[in-house]
Amino acid sequence: MIHPETYIVKEDAIRPAGSQDRCLYCNRALGAEHKPDCVMRNKTVVIKAIIEYVVEVPEHWDKEQIEFHRNLGSWCSSNFVDEINELEEKIGCLCSHTNFKYVREATEEDEEKCAYKSN
Repeated sequence: MIHPETYIVKEDAIRPAGSQDRCLYCNRALGAEHKPDCVMRNKTVVIKAIIEYVVEVPEHWDKEQIEFHRNLGSWCSSNFVDEINELEEKIGCLCSHTNFKYVREATEEDEEKCAYKSN
């Protein structure tokens, strides 16, 4: 979803390395409109994160039981955050375990569902 509220050069585009009255990225003055290809002009998109890691499950569980437990059973998906934090503590950077895929441009419904809040 396009966010036209990001089109105008505001204080957030000023960086210590650049001029204090212009966008560091497109060099437009405060209050002017960012250039169309400026990185400060934003939109929201939906992405899918694919993370591979090892967990312990009962020996007799098969694929269906494992997926039921994780997706439909009593296991809370928020536990996933703890598992990932634990993995990161053990191995450091997660780059070799994670792959991100673009799904689509976000809709207003996507933003509401995911509690997106514009900066």
